[in-house]
Amino acid sequence: MNKGKESCSFAGTVLRNKIQKEFRELPAESHVSLRDSLLKHLELYREAPALLVTKLSLALADLALQMSSWTTVIPDLIARYSQDSRSWNVLLECLMVLPEEVGSRQVLSNYNII
Repeated sequence: MNKGKESCSFAGTVLRNKIQKEFRELPAESHVSLRDSLLKHLELYREAPALLVTKLSLALADLALQMSSWTTVIPDLIARYSQDSRSWNVLLECLMVLPEEVGSRQVLSNYNII
């Protein structure tokens, strides 16, 4: 793996961890811009190595679970990523990791559910 890919992979991990552990500290007025930025980056990196797409998808799933104002997650993902076949991998990855993250111990502990 070259340094650029390693940097992107590391950034994806850090972003996901920040969303999982520190989302509550982010001002509510910043939630939409963070969501839109993640959606845009997934589109930009749709042809990146699968690991990066997965990490960004996990970050988006964690955000979706904590962002109560985002009530149209699945329709938004389908509308955004289903039109271009080059983005289908992103759509499928997001749809696969979202239910997995619903049961994530880390996300649930942030809600004090467990």
